[in-house]
Amino acid sequence: MKKRLVYLMIVLLFVFAATACSSNENAKPEENLNPGSVQEEESSGEEKKEPTYKEKMVPYDQLEPTERIVFLQNTINYSREGFYTPETKPATETIEYNSGSVEAYPLNYAVAFLTKGLEGEVTITLNGGSKQTLASEDFAGLYVIIDFTSEEPPVLYNPETGTEITDFLYAQTSAGEVIYSVVSGSVHNAAELLETVGWDAGVTYRYVATDKFYIPVEPEYRQTGEIRGTLSGAINGSFPELAIASGKINDLLFIEIMN
Repeated sequence: MKKRLVYLMIVLLFVFAATACSSNENAKPEENLNPGSVQEEESSGEEKKEPTYKEKMVPYDQLEPTERIVFLQNTINYSREGFYTPETKPATETIEYNSGSVEAYPLNYAVAFLTKGLEGEVTITLNGGSKQTLASEDFAGLYVIIDFTSEEPPVLYNPETGTEITDFLYAQTSAGEVIYSVVSGSVHNAAELLETVGWDAGVTYRYVATDKFYIPVEPEYRQTGEIRGTLSGAINGSFPELAIASGKINDLLFIEIMN
């Protein structure tokens, strides 16, 4: 009799256990009565990032080019893709100079960035302040003999005419555009540079890099701004009080008037 009671109790326990498992499996999961709170928790850890200036700026190729101050060294010293590609980057040519052969860059690499090109005469200003004029054809035939890391100005030489310029600072076309030399280790105040070439100091200019990145710089930011020739030979711009891009623009190719 006792054995039957034990068996009966075991069978009943097994039935109860099986029923409990079945009810748990069939039970619906508890509904979330406030799904919004879960979404808030998931999104609370993700902060929305504002797009950077570079992400918001209009691509340079969609802008209309205007008059420019072109920086000589960065028109021939390829650093990164943009206006040039690895296939179109500037290359030297062999010319005869001082009874020998040298490698030099055609000045036309810089001339090509002038919006209005060359017409009439070009006025050359030397580092000492003296000036001379050249016919545009003679100027276009010049080659640039340069050591990018040297503090000495480049030599401009035309092997066809024998024209030689050894202390070059900048050239200004009859249309007012400029090709400007910034040698390694030199520093030029941004406001004074514009005044030197006779450009309006009271307007906003666009500073454009070799990779087509650009920043607008208003007059008040140029007072403490600098155009620097680095030890590597590149030319960079720095505007400490400008918030855009932390006031930095490396591999500066040209400055142009903003419409």
